[in-house]
Amino acid sequence: MKHLLATTTIALLLIGCASPQKSNHRGSSSHNSHSKASCSSGVECQNIGLNYVSRGSHSGYAKASGYFAKSCSYGESEGCNNLAFLYANGRGVSQSYTQAYKYWGKACRMGNSLGCTNLDLAKDKVSAMRRNR
Repeated sequence: MKHLLATTTIALLLIGCASPQKSNHRGSSSHNSHSKASCSSGVECQNIGLNYVSRGSHSGYAKASGYFAKSCSYGESEGCNNLAFLYANGRGVSQSYTQAYKYWGKACRMGNSLGCTNLDLAKDKVSAMRRNR
C-alpha cells in the first residue's frame, strides 16, 4: 500500500512538473522571481510549489509546502493533495499523519480522486496499525 501511495503521488507531481512554464527574457522560468505573496491563483501557487519539489532538497520541500498550502487555500485540490504528501513523508515539514489526513480529506472533498485514494490508503494503514497493537 505504501508503494502505491508513493507511486500515485509521485506520478501526480511528475505530471504537474511537465506543465509548460512561461519564460522570462533571461530564459528562466517565470516563477523564479515570485514570492509566496505574489502567486495569485491556486494553479499558479501549485506550479511554483512543484518547481521547488523538483529540486529534491529539504529547503525546496519547505518552500513548496508554503505554496501548496496557499494553493489549497485557493481551492486547488492538487495543492491539498501534495501538501498532504509532504506531511505524510516529513518532507520540508514535521511529519504529521494528522495533517496529511486532513489535507487528503480536503482534496477528496474537492473532488480530487487521487486525494480520495490516498485518504482511503491512509485509513487502511491506520486500521492495520491499530489491529497490530
